[in-house]
Amino acid sequence: MPTYTYTCRDCGSFDLMRTISGRAEPAHCPACDRESMRVISTPHLSRLDPSLDRAVTGAGLSSESPGVTRHIPSAARNTPPPARRPGHPSLPRP
Repeated sequence: MPTYTYTCRDCGSFDLMRTISGRAEPAHCPACDRESMRVISTPHLSRLDPSLDRAVTGAGLSSESPGVTRHIPSAARNTPPPARRPGHPSLPRP
């Protein structure tokens, strides 16, 4: 049976084992009995590389609660043209 993560506004997150068909039913916090929202999280795969798991989890978190930009980014910097290699002469221009 799958485990689903829910979050209570006052008590934090908790896990419940539910059937797939019962996942949409409201869950009540075991501590305060308040109705709680289900949190969409990554599947718990035992063979997933820890660094990949952190990246996937971070991507999921940013979609649920994106960071707020507090200032307008500065204009793009002028990048210098790539250095030419002396062994590769440029082609003639038409």
